[in-house]
Amino acid sequence: MFIVDATERGSHNETAPIRDLPILDSIEEIQIHVDNVPETSTISLVNILKAIHVDLNLSGVEIYDRSLWEILHDECWEHSSDPLRPDCWAYASTSRNDMVNIAFDTLSPEVRSMMMNKDEGGGETKTLVYANQPYINLGNATVYRDAIDDILAGGEKCTTAWRCTALGLDGVYNSLLTGGLPVSIDINAGIHEAQSETTIATMIILLFTMAILFRSPRLAFFTMTAVAVVVLWQPLLMKGGSVNVNVFTAMVGTIVFGIGVDDSIHIIDRIKDEGETPAGIVKAVARTGQTIFETTATTCAGLAAGLFVAIPGLQNFFTLMMSLLILALLTSSILLPSIIVAQREVASRLMGKGSWLDYDDSGALEASAVLDAIVE
Repeated sequence: MFIVDATERGSHNETAPIRDLPILDSIEEIQIHVDNVPETSTISLVNILKAIHVDLNLSGVEIYDRSLWEILHDECWEHSSDPLRPDCWAYASTSRNDMVNIAFDTLSPEVRSMMMNKDEGGGETKTLVYANQPYINLGNATVYRDAIDDILAGGEKCTTAWRCTALGLDGVYNSLLTGGLPVSIDINAGIHEAQSETTIATMIILLFTMAILFRSPRLAFFTMTAVAVVVLWQPLLMKGGSVNVNVFTAMVGTIVFGIGVDDSIHIIDRIKDEGETPAGIVKAVARTGQTIFETTATTCAGLAAGLFVAIPGLQNFFTLMMSLLILALLTSSILLPSIIVAQREVASRLMGKGSWLDYDDSGALEASAVLDAIVE
C-alpha cells in the first residue's frame, strides 16, 4: 500500500481534502501506472466510485447504465444550464461534490476506516491505496517493488519515504510503497547483509584460533578453505533453487558452518595422529571419513522429516540444510585431504625430492629376513 496525504492542501470545493475530485483524479492516474507493473493491482477510493452504478430500466429494457465515476466526469456538468442541452438539465439539481460525499458517507465505518483517516473536524485528509500481489519469489517482488517506488517518486527524489510528489498537486504528498511485502524485502536484505558480514568475521576468527590450536597456520588455512567452499555453495544453491533469504534460510549458513568446521577438524586431528604421510592420510580418511559419513547420513535422515511440513519456507530450510551437510561431508573427507596431498606433492617436486606419493616408504612391511628367537 501507499499513503496519500492532503493535509497541507486543506479543503477545496467545499469538501473534505481527500474527497476533492482533482485528488481522486491524480490517484487514478497513479493507479493506472502501478497496475501496469506485473503481478500488481490496486484498490482505492476511486475503485469504490467505479463500483457504484446508476442504471435505468424501462419495461425491462436497460436504457441507462453508467458508473458513478463516469457520471462525475460527464461533460454535462459544464452544460447543465445550457438551454440547448436538455439531456444535461438534471445535473443542475446536484453537484459533483455532493455525489462523492453521498457515496462515501453511505460506506460502513469499517470500510471508511480502511480507506481514510478519521474526520477530526476538517474532513478526511489521508487515504490508503492498496497494491495487491500474489505470493511470488522475493527476488521478483523486489524488482516489482522498485518499479512501483519509481512511479511513486514521480521522477524526482522524495524528501522522505513519506513525502513524494507523484500526484502533481500542491500540498498533496504520497509515500513510497509500504506494508508487509516491502518490509519483508527490507528485512531480508538486512539479514543477507548481516549474514555475509558475520560469516567473513567468523572465518577470520576461526582461522587465527585454529592456527594457534593446530600450531600450524598451514593446516588452519587448509581447514578454512574446505569450510569456505561449503559456505560459498549456499548462495549458489539458493539461487539455483529459487530459495528466498528469510529467517529460516539465514540460520542454515551458521549451522552448516559449525558442522563443516567440526568435520574438517576431525579429519585434520586424525591426519596429525596418523602422520602427514600418504598412508597416514589414507588411513585417516578411511576411518574418520566413515564416521563423518554415518553422522551425516543420520542427521539428513532426521531432517528429511521436515520435507513433509506444509510450509514452503520450512521445506526450503530442510532441503538446503541436507544439501549443505552432504557438501560438508565431501569437502572434509575428499577436498581437504586432496589439498594437503597437492601441497605436499608440489612442495616435494619443487625441492627436487621427486613424487611425495610414495606408498612404499609409508607403512610398508619390513623386507629383511625374520630372525630366529633364541631362548636361553
